Amino acid sequence: MIVYIEPLGAAILFVGILVGCIVYRHTCASGTPASRGDIVGAIASAAAVITALVLLLGGGNKATAESESPAPTSSSSAVR
Repeated sequence: MIVYIEPLGAAILFVGILVGCIVYRHTCASGTPASRGDIVGAIASAAAVITALVLLLGGGNKATAESESPAPTSSSSAVR
């Protein structure tokens, strides 16, 4: 089964993952030598970036495009 991901959605996901990795690396570099990094902060920042970009860019919202198409007409043929 092939799942098609739209380019805009893939780009938004990539940017969110990139920001999460940068935040995680930054928290690993600062602090004590035994620091493991703030994984919760990295995930939260990635989720916030993805949410903001989807809200700003539309995120491939096809619900409005599909609802604009007219509903199929039903035939009222009498069967006897």
